[in-house]
Amino acid sequence: MAAFLLVSLEPTDRDAAHSAPGVPGPVPATAPPARVPLRDTAPKELSSFGSKVEPSSKVKECCGFPIGVDEGFRLSFYWLAYEEPHKLDHPDTDIYTRDGLYIGTFPMSFLDELTMEGSGILMDGRVINYDGHCKWGVGTCFDTLDQERYPMGRGVQRRSLVPFKSIAVDPRYIPIGDTVYVPELDGVLLPDGTRHDGCLRADDQGGAIKHQKIDFFVVNYANFRFIADNLWWRLRVTPHLEEPKCRYLHIDAPL
Repeated sequence: MAAFLLVSLEPTDRDAAHSAPGVPGPVPATAPPARVPLRDTAPKELSSFGSKVEPSSKVKECCGFPIGVDEGFRLSFYWLAYEEPHKLDHPDTDIYTRDGLYIGTFPMSFLDELTMEGSGILMDGRVINYDGHCKWGVGTCFDTLDQERYPMGRGVQRRSLVPFKSIAVDPRYIPIGDTVYVPELDGVLLPDGTRHDGCLRADDQGGAIKHQKIDFFVVNYANFRFIADNLWWRLRVTPHLEEPKCRYLHIDAPL
């Protein structure tokens, strides 16, 4: 009897064939549950996902994109060199243009600052710019600028410096002329009482501006202290390129 029962419990093709209509036949206890193989569904899921994602260029069009890790760039500041604070120093150094034209005689302390900052304002109102090494005077030449075109000095590619908008960059990381969005500056209080919108433009470069660093033009030392205080001296930023809100700053390379 036991043997008969054991045999009768084993499913057979005949059992399946004589099952009641509409009722599935017995399923072996060891059979795995029915499922669709992963190789059948994965390609379909990937295909469906890919069809819903816009090309990357449209994503950039939407929101811009960071060019490094969060706070991966160091923020520094530069400003104009003013002759007036050095007026009590002895004027002992002649400076010239690259063509050998005499500009004036000034204290070496002022010329050191002018060489470091790049642009300066003389007490007579003239705006002058560092113009590299040459054979005249102390071997460093300067250029007198058109005050209407360059009231705050000149960057590279004959670009006029704009307070709180111009930055000096390493062109290997940020191309000259590109607009840059810095979220850490968005909403920061400025000395004139307005709030910064985070938009900047690469107008300048310098010998000390290398790798992941941007140098923010703020006109004078007092403005630097004011902005740094409002940033709580947290001077690390995350530059973004191709940010639509900053398009208003774009200009073609000046002639």
